[in-house]
Amino acid sequence: MSLQFQNDCGDSVKLAIIEELQNLLSANTNVLQQAEKRIKQLEYTEGYGVYLSEIIMNQSHELPLRQIAIVMLTRYVENHWTDVNAEGLKNDKANSCMASEQAKRTIRNILPNGLYDPNSKIRSSVAHTISTIASTDYPHGWTELFDIIVKCLGGNEDSIHGAMQVLQDFTYDVEQIKELGPVVIPEVYRIFDSEQNYSIKTRVSAIRILKPLFTSIAALITDKQEQATMMNSILNNFMDKLLHYLSMNSGAGSNFLLRSEIIKVFTHVVSDCSKYINPFMERILPIIWQLLTQIAETYVKVSVNQTEPNPLPSGDNEDDDEQTNFQTLIIQILEFINCIVTCSKLRGCIKNVLADLIYITIVYIQLSEEQLEDWQEDPEKFVDDEDDGGVELTVRMCGRDVLLAINDEFGAKAIQPLQEALGRHFSVAEAEKAANNPNWWKIQEACMDAVHGFRDIILEGDSKFDLLNYLTIVRNLLVHQESPHLVGRALWTLSTYSKSELYNPQMVAEILDVTLCSLSPEKTHILRISAVRTLHGFLQANEATEGEKRTLLVSKLPGFFDGIMALVSGCKATVLALLMEALTVMIQFDADFAYAVHGKVTPLAIAVFLKYAEDPYVLENVQDLIKALCQRKQCLVLLQEKFIPTIVSILGLPEKHNTEKQDIALDVLNTIVKYTEPPLSSALLETAFPAVMNCLLHTDDHAVMLAGGECLRSFINVSPGQICSYNNGEGVNCIMQVVATVLLNPMNSEMTAAGQIGRLVITIITKMGSMLGPNVDMLLKAVISKMQNLECLKVIMNLVLIFAHLFLTQMDAVLNFLSTVPGPNGEPAMQFVLSNWLSRQNSFFGMYERKVTTMALCKLFEYGVATQDNRLTSITYKELVEDPNDSRRRTRSVAAANQKWATIPALVKIFKVLMSEYQHFQESKTDEPLTDTDDEEGEVEDEATSSAQSRFISDLYVEYDKDNVEDELLLKELLKETNYTGDIAENLQKFLTNFTQNEHFPSFYEHLNEAERLILHNKLQQQK
Repeated sequence: MSLQFQNDCGDSVKLAIIEELQNLLSANTNVLQQAEKRIKQLEYTEGYGVYLSEIIMNQSHELPLRQIAIVMLTRYVENHWTDVNAEGLKNDKANSCMASEQAKRTIRNILPNGLYDPNSKIRSSVAHTISTIASTDYPHGWTELFDIIVKCLGGNEDSIHGAMQVLQDFTYDVEQIKELGPVVIPEVYRIFDSEQNYSIKTRVSAIRILKPLFTSIAALITDKQEQATMMNSILNNFMDKLLHYLSMNSGAGSNFLLRSEIIKVFTHVVSDCSKYINPFMERILPIIWQLLTQIAETYVKVSVNQTEPNPLPSGDNEDDDEQTNFQTLIIQILEFINCIVTCSKLRGCIKNVLADLIYITIVYIQLSEEQLEDWQEDPEKFVDDEDDGGVELTVRMCGRDVLLAINDEFGAKAIQPLQEALGRHFSVAEAEKAANNPNWWKIQEACMDAVHGFRDIILEGDSKFDLLNYLTIVRNLLVHQESPHLVGRALWTLSTYSKSELYNPQMVAEILDVTLCSLSPEKTHILRISAVRTLHGFLQANEATEGEKRTLLVSKLPGFFDGIMALVSGCKATVLALLMEALTVMIQFDADFAYAVHGKVTPLAIAVFLKYAEDPYVLENVQDLIKALCQRKQCLVLLQEKFIPTIVSILGLPEKHNTEKQDIALDVLNTIVKYTEPPLSSALLETAFPAVMNCLLHTDDHAVMLAGGECLRSFINVSPGQICSYNNGEGVNCIMQVVATVLLNPMNSEMTAAGQIGRLVITIITKMGSMLGPNVDMLLKAVISKMQNLECLKVIMNLVLIFAHLFLTQMDAVLNFLSTVPGPNGEPAMQFVLSNWLSRQNSFFGMYERKVTTMALCKLFEYGVATQDNRLTSITYKELVEDPNDSRRRTRSVAAANQKWATIPALVKIFKVLMSEYQHFQESKTDEPLTDTDDEEGEVEDEATSSAQSRFISDLYVEYDKDNVEDELLLKELLKETNYTGDIAENLQKFLTNFTQNEHFPSFYEHLNEAERLILHNKLQQQK
């Protein structure tokens, strides 16, 4: 430690830190909270990080104390080490008190000693902290780190393990790959192959280095020849030994953990750069197949049926626990096979053995005794595992994934192999049943589970699957009531195919009667829950069915309703959510039934809402039930009569008594209002609406504000006239007071506008425009004020959306407004809005938001170029200029100091943004793989069945938007205001291509960088 930190004051600070670290380990909540406050104060003490480093290195301290010291040191590094992030922007975590250079230097000198610590937990944690520091300081601020790592690799087993941990977390750049690679890779090989000198744990750490290395090479080495040379060199050198240890039996040299890590490396290479592993597949696959088939018998006897004791040793950590590692190995093999199936270049390797692959995979998806015991003890886990796959990664789940991948990639071509595998399993099951094997039913249940993944293809009718024979086999299983899991699976399976013409009324009646019987109280909870799932399956499959089958289903609904209500009282959240979902489908299925039971369903919905208000999953199902009731007009009166007083009561309570439920109450009210047809009832307008206004005006809870804003939007959407005329015309003033002074108040947290504030303001303007008068300007000024100093992308996007909508619908009016109103810093508001918008457009997410803002920029650009309107041409944009020839790695602070900026016309920036948006929308339509884009031979015949992968953040939201009717209607309305069609990519392609012929194009072209010019030349010209 440096002398500057060694003084009496320093010793007292160090003792104080040790005391507070010990308090952080306390089980007493008050002591813990006080320690957290005190330790945050100590972070500002000179030498805080140094003292933590010394505590970590001091082996005389107890292990928990050293571990909590590492946690605090890592937090200190994240918050106090640098004030810029990897992009050179302000670090969100950065604190005002940065560590001094002296403190940093001392910490960097102390920490590497922890890589030699005899405790592996300390080594791993210290390694992570070193990697965190290296991400900012290496190489310029920590030039000696390379030598430290090399020295550790040549040291004892502890230091080798420590160095490996650093390299696992390390973020490489091009120079580091070329610098570290030649040193690290031979050491990795030496350690991995030295089974006599190093433990399995150390050898596993060595193998784990390969994955980040491969990732960095594939991502950073852009020269394909150089990349291929590096990848092939590593694989050629390692492959013999990898396959040797993968194929050998467990022992001193290889165990399940080591083999799992080897397969994990193969899986990664298949996923990210399959062309490099393709030449080795003829050697890899036989070993993988041998492993998969050889250990199947052990897995069935030990895990599935538990007919034999587990011969594998257990342990407290992953190195010694071969029982867990055995399961891990199976999971890793199945994940590897999954990657093979989904890889177009390698899929052909298995197409001729599909029947055998499906057969062995079905063996692995059998229910284990451990899982059955868990389900028996906890019905919640049964619902979780069967409906959502559960939270744990299990062999059964991975097997299911393999079968789903086969369905996705091979389609109808997999049906014949599937039938072959089923035939073999059914024969084995019959023989086992005849031999009185009590576990005979498990393979039958697994077969039904497997076939479900192929259901859509089977129901299409062109797959040549013998559905009649299959359904007959499944129906015959219903007599085995001694096996509730089997009967439950059979019932649910039969329900999912019930829309088939093979189902006659007699068959439907027979299955429904067995299902209803299975719901009776004396049955096991597994069978009763399965009966509820079966009913849901029948109703969902036959929602559009008419005639005798529908009549039969409706006639059985009352009996099922009684069975479900009897099940409600004793169940917990997850099962209750399933029951709510079933009731929702029943309400939607028949209006007369809905009216007959709504007197019982409505109080149940209220009770569940009040009890599970903090459970989002249950609440979502309650709201779906409320929505279904709202859509049955004859149920609406009672629903409002029962719910509104409860909601109003919650909204009227002081926040300190009920803050956790007010936002939930507003969500439920929003559902009721949203699906209510105008006019609004007296209860909604005279009681609920003022309660919402009052709640919003007196809350400082962000969640309540967001939920209240959405609720207010629904009120305005349904009946704007009634809202405006509320309380003798005070409705507009009430809305303005809430929106402008609460949600858009710049003095409040930015998160008050984190909901759908953009859509709320748009709804106010479009639905109440003529009734607002001068309030429109006040509303837009509030929006501009709120845009100041925002950091949350969602909030900025929501506010930009308002102006995007106005540019599309009221171009001249909004141009006048933004040109005459000053921004927060005195510049025209147009300058302020466009600067915030254009810098973030490419990061916007949500298909509706992305399309609207892009269309608005198109219209704005076309208008500006055509008219040369000074209100637009006078606006400029400050753009970061990147030097394409500068590939040097710098620390973040140095990078930030060397940034260069250029001022360009805003219209030029809009043009650049639109080119980027064109690339985004065009690529999101294609099915191009993210890697391996070279034109090489490969298995491509089945690529049409592959689904496109998400490339952008906004792609992750598409599924939510597809079903959003409101978004679709809004887009259609906006498209009427423009010349654009529904395909935004085609619009942009046409727009950009046409502009290249415009007289103003040369003045824009000169501002483009090489990447942007490439888009024009390569993309647009090809579309001509």
